[in-house]
Amino acid sequence: MQILKSIPIVSRIILLTFFTLFFLGSVLSGYITGYLGVDNAYDLKRILVVLFIVCSAVGLLWRPSIPIIVTSPFTLWVVASLFILGLLSTLFSQHPFWSFVELANFLLLLCLFYVIGVLIADIGRTAALQYFFGFALFFSICIAVKFFLLLLFHALDDNRPDVHSLVAGFMNVRFFNQLQVMLLPLLCLSFYIEPLKKYKRTAMLAFSVQWLILLQSEARGALLAIVLAAVVVYRFLPANLGQAFIRPMLKAVVFGTLLWLALIIIIPLFIFDSPIWQLRTNSSGRIDMWIYILQAIPERIGLGYGPMSFAWAEARPLPNAHSHNALMQFLYEFGVVAFILLASWSLIILWSILKRLTLLGEKPSEHLAKNSQCSLDTGSHIGIDTDTTDIVLVFALCAIWIYAMFDGVIVMPLSQALLVALLALNCRHYQLRVIALPWKVVLMAAVITCGALLIASLGDTALNQQMYPRLWLTGIIN
Repeated sequence: MQILKSIPIVSRIILLTFFTLFFLGSVLSGYITGYLGVDNAYDLKRILVVLFIVCSAVGLLWRPSIPIIVTSPFTLWVVASLFILGLLSTLFSQHPFWSFVELANFLLLLCLFYVIGVLIADIGRTAALQYFFGFALFFSICIAVKFFLLLLFHALDDNRPDVHSLVAGFMNVRFFNQLQVMLLPLLCLSFYIEPLKKYKRTAMLAFSVQWLILLQSEARGALLAIVLAAVVVYRFLPANLGQAFIRPMLKAVVFGTLLWLALIIIIPLFIFDSPIWQLRTNSSGRIDMWIYILQAIPERIGLGYGPMSFAWAEARPLPNAHSHNALMQFLYEFGVVAFILLASWSLIILWSILKRLTLLGEKPSEHLAKNSQCSLDTGSHIGIDTDTTDIVLVFALCAIWIYAMFDGVIVMPLSQALLVALLALNCRHYQLRVIALPWKVVLMAAVITCGALLIASLGDTALNQQMYPRLWLTGIIN
């Protein structure tokens, strides 16, 4: 009985550990990389994610019973089909070992999905959402402080900043933009959960500063994703909920834009000899990359070139880049069948969660924060009644889906982890399962093997010294 009472406490600790490692791998990565003996910050991000998945999964498997997310049969069929297709594609890949490494990464992300689901079931969905809000707000404040300090130092030193120099800890500002697209919507949880409403002004101020950073970093895809997602969600909401959703964000966007005009456009004109921001009108090579994929795929249309194969694709327009489109990348690496499966499944899921918003009544349902409950029924699985926090999760998932069409969301470690966590938060059906000891041993061995394979591959001699953003900094195959 004492063990059962301690489960929510342990789950809270594990969730806080997830946020801590996330923070160490982003904001503080530049400070701790050298102390940990890791060659670069990108490897650090991957190692932290892998270690969290392995340790938390192995720890949770020691429990006598585990609440498991129950997904639809269609989703299970799609995931199983994608894995089988990926395995077949791996066997015919030019570099089967590295394709297996990519499959191992996907298996660990699937494991993370269920780990986060267990934590949510243990502590309750509303409590979990409050933790995610707290992390999003704290993360945004820390980034804002560093941004303003770096901007001040550049001004004092008369050192003209570029799009990458005001956001530290990410090596490339686009890695940070991927996180922004998922974290900014979470700040809107302060609209709907009663204990968080006192932080609404602070959250929207943080939203404004993050909007300023998006504009300064010229993150066109991220800006487009957030705006389009907000419009789509607004269109699906009843009138009163739509107004309550869009008005605070509009105020935050306007204030953030004014900050950008003052701090990035006007004031620097009196400090530096040229503007520090300029409007980019080209596609940054994305269209050329997509055309390259469409021209190359007919040669391997069935199974593609193999997981991770785009890292060594020959004669691509941008030699040091990924495809900047999740679906296009699946088309190249897994083939047209997997592409159709993934595209149709993701669109069906998006449509279903958007339609769920129409079920929200004219009067918002009671907030679960007033009556904290666990999303687990010890009998058969049950769901939680639709509540207004769904608006935020749909906003976040819709935004990241749109942004995945313009950037490498599915190849960056922290982005992958946060996306999987959002997918787990969106699930609402659980079933208590007792896993037999032999199966526990098999699952532990599989998770540890996948984790060891990924970490061991980071220092493989087959990698040369070029910056290819896959599982590592030096990720091209000789």
